[in-house]
Amino acid sequence: MAFPEGFEVPQDQGGPGRGQPIGGFGGDPSKSQDDHRDALQSVGKAPVILLHGNAGAADLGRWNMLDLQQMLIGTGYPRESLWAPSYLGTGTLDLQTPHINNVNEVREFIDNVCEYLNVAVVDIIAHSLGCSLAYAIFRGLRKPRQGTQVQFDDQLKRWNRVGTFVALAGGFHGLGPNAVGEWESDGPFVRGLLAEMAGGGGETPYGTNDPRTPDPAHNIRYFCGVARGDFIDNQKAGTGKLAGAINIDYDLGPADIGHEKIKESRVVFNDFLPHLNAVPPARRVAIVPDKVSGSHVAPLTITVHVEPSDRSVEYVARRVTKEFQNGFIVPRTSDEPSEGTLQNGQTLELSADGTWEVVFSAEGAADVERTYWVGVEPIKVAIVTDNSAPFEGSLDVVATTTRGTLYHTLKGDMWSEGSAVTITSDAAPQFIAIDSSDGIASGLVTKSFKIKLTPPRTVTATAVEHYVARRLSLNEFLAYGQQYGFTTQITLHLVNGRWVPAGAPAT
Repeated sequence: MAFPEGFEVPQDQGGPGRGQPIGGFGGDPSKSQDDHRDALQSVGKAPVILLHGNAGAADLGRWNMLDLQQMLIGTGYPRESLWAPSYLGTGTLDLQTPHINNVNEVREFIDNVCEYLNVAVVDIIAHSLGCSLAYAIFRGLRKPRQGTQVQFDDQLKRWNRVGTFVALAGGFHGLGPNAVGEWESDGPFVRGLLAEMAGGGGETPYGTNDPRTPDPAHNIRYFCGVARGDFIDNQKAGTGKLAGAINIDYDLGPADIGHEKIKESRVVFNDFLPHLNAVPPARRVAIVPDKVSGSHVAPLTITVHVEPSDRSVEYVARRVTKEFQNGFIVPRTSDEPSEGTLQNGQTLELSADGTWEVVFSAEGAADVERTYWVGVEPIKVAIVTDNSAPFEGSLDVVATTTRGTLYHTLKGDMWSEGSAVTITSDAAPQFIAIDSSDGIASGLVTKSFKIKLTPPRTVTATAVEHYVARRLSLNEFLAYGQQYGFTTQITLHLVNGRWVPAGAPAT
C-alpha cells in the first residue's frame, strides 16, 4: 500500500479483505497534500482513478493497473494525479456478490481522493469488474445491512464526481444465462443497474446532449472498449457496451489474452486518451498563440493571448536541428534559447531561418507547444498503409516523405532507418524524416493498427476461468474443479465444437 501522508484510506467492508485498510497506490507518497494540489493546478488535468477487475489488485498480479499508470505518466500526467484502490485484498476472486461487497470502500475512495486533492470531479478508467462497480457507484448502489438485496439510493449517487468514464472489457449487461450471482443478465442486480434513467441518458446519464449534472454542472463522456471474443464478451456479446457511449471493438485475442491486453494496449490507450480531462480540476488559464505550427516566412511574429487577461505567459524558443545517432533521434540546439515573459496581446519575433520549437507556459495552464518552420521548407510525412480493417498475420506499414530520410519506432525509444516496418500485433508505429544536409526534421506521425486474431483450439486456464469463458458447463466446472482443483491450470482442446480436457492438469 502506498498513499501519501494525510490521505484517509478506507476500510474494506466486504469480500476477501474485510476489516482491513484497502491497498493500492495513489499520488506521490513522498509529497505533501499541498504539493499534490499544486501539481494538479499546475498541469490542469483532472485526477484519474484506476479500478481493477475481479481476482485483481491495483499494483499486484496479472490484472494490475500499472501499465495504465505508466502510459498516463508518459503523456504528461503527474504521479500526484493517479490513484488506484485494491478492493479485493491481494486479488481474490469474488463471483457471487462482488459489487455489493465492495461498493462502500470504492465509493469512499473516490470521495476521499476528491477531498484530498480539493477537486470536485475525477476521471475513471476501469477494467472488467471495475467497470460495472464504478457504474453502480454512479447510480447509487447501497450495501445492505444483511443479505444481498439490491438497493439503489438517490443520496449515494455520484454522477457529479465523474468527468470521463472509460470502461475496458466491462460486463454492464451481465454474463448470460449461465452466470451466477450478480452477473446474471436477468438478475436483480443487472436489472437495477440498467433501470435508472436519471439525467435523460438511459445507459449514459448526463452524457452528450443530456441535462448537465448537478453541483458542479457538467456532462459526462463515456468510452467503452470491448475485447471482442474475450471470456467476458464471449459469454454475452456486447455486454461491455453502453447505449450512447463511444463503443469500440478490439480484436486482441480470445479468452484471458484479450481481456488482459485491452488494459495494456497502446492502440486502445490512444483511442480514449483524447476524451480524458473533459472537466479540468479548476478553471484553466487559456494560452492562445495566433500562429499555428507549420511553415511561415521570416521573420515570424507571434502574438499571444491569455485568459484571464491579467496573467503573464512565459516562453522558451529554441532553433533546433535533429540527427539520427545509434538508434536515437538527437535534437541539437542551434543557439542559446530565447526566453522571456509576455503579457496578453504582446508579441514574440523569430527572425532566423530554421525549425523553431516554442513552449508557452503559465501557472494553472497546461504547456502549449508549437513547431514553426521559419523561412525553410517543412518536411511532410504520411503513413500510406490503410488501417481501416484489422490485418492478418503480419503487415508492412509504409510511410512517405517529401524529402529526407525516414526513421521508425514501435515503442517510442529506439529508432531504425527505413520507410517501412513490419508488425505482427496491435501497434502504433511512429515515423519521422530528417534531412541530413541541414538537420531539418518533420513532426512525428503515427497511426494505430489492429490485428485480426484467430481463436486458439487449445486453452490452458483454471476451472474458474474456463467456466467464466463458457468453455465448461456448470456441471463440468464442478466436476473438473473437484477432480483437479478449482485454481489448478487445466488444458482444454476444442474438438468438434466442444471443449474437452487433455486428461491432466497443466504443469
